[in-house]
Amino acid sequence: MIKTILPIFLLLALASAAPASAQQVPFEGELSASHACPATKKKDRDNPGDVRLAPGRVYEVLGRNATPGTHYQIRVPGAPVTELRWVAMDCGTLALAGSAAPPNATAVGPASSDGLVPDGIEFVLAASWQPAFCRSDAGRDKPECRSQTARRFDATHFALHGLWPDDLDDRAVFPCYCDQGAPASCTQSRPGRPRIALSDEVGERLAIAMPGMQSGLHRHEWAKHGTCYEDDRTGPDAGAEPDEYFRESLAALEALNASAVRRLFADHLGERLTRTRIEAAFDEAFGMGAGERVLIRCADVGGERVILELRIGLAGDIGEPADLAARIQAAPPRTRWSETGSCAGGRVVRVAE
Repeated sequence: MIKTILPIFLLLALASAAPASAQQVPFEGELSASHACPATKKKDRDNPGDVRLAPGRVYEVLGRNATPGTHYQIRVPGAPVTELRWVAMDCGTLALAGSAAPPNATAVGPASSDGLVPDGIEFVLAASWQPAFCRSDAGRDKPECRSQTARRFDATHFALHGLWPDDLDDRAVFPCYCDQGAPASCTQSRPGRPRIALSDEVGERLAIAMPGMQSGLHRHEWAKHGTCYEDDRTGPDAGAEPDEYFRESLAALEALNASAVRRLFADHLGERLTRTRIEAAFDEAFGMGAGERVLIRCADVGGERVILELRIGLAGDIGEPADLAARIQAAPPRTRWSETGSCAGGRVVRVAE
């Protein structure tokens, strides 16, 4: 949670100094960059110095171009010509200053890995479309992407990014890193565990469904989110073990991959899918209204919009096998999720033969 509030006179001074495409909706916050997006002088062009965001770095946010908007205005210290730059909203995680929300914006709930998690639900299942991730700046050099083939599981199935527990015990903040003292804000990034104890059975299943295991994603997800995953025990030993956390994560993912949603993606490799069509597949697979509980994340890769990930709201005990329809229907609709919302659609990336 950001606690430092800029004085209003400073915001006004910054606004008056902005370039011609000045922000229309000023507010205060921070953007934790997830992609090496261009940071332009004007909203979508003119980049003196070819400035790009550094993934993992946090930038001061001064506003956005409109409501709901497409770009944030940020400060990039040391950038030539002007430090005030514009970046697309999907370039990272927005965390607002204090509890204030931008004017006319949908209230932003507690943040998960990158701030796109609704308030008041128990979990978000983050399911990646791995071929798109492997084309992105964040993924292309990772070992799981260098080894990806058209015959591998994740070429035609959703891959596990993570299962993110929400505020299960009425803490005031969305919990992350729960075994490292008081729960931390999920906008923080801390090192993953050097190793975690997994049974051979879970490890083998995870190696297929979470290809990011090759670069330590499972250790990161356990440290950041799994340590906040609770079971029905009480007392000093309460809390899930890695096997339980990943088994139930896999159960939710397997239910998604057995559905009409996965078939829609597999049947349209290389083609563009709209949000409307994806939501209709969720309604078909998991009941009317299920599509309203899904956030579609997209990114610009190679000059085109591609579908990067689905984030699915869940509530209640997941169990094995997972009744994904019941868990989705129990979650609130995504209108409470985030300011940026779900993208309008994009291409389903195919792995090169």
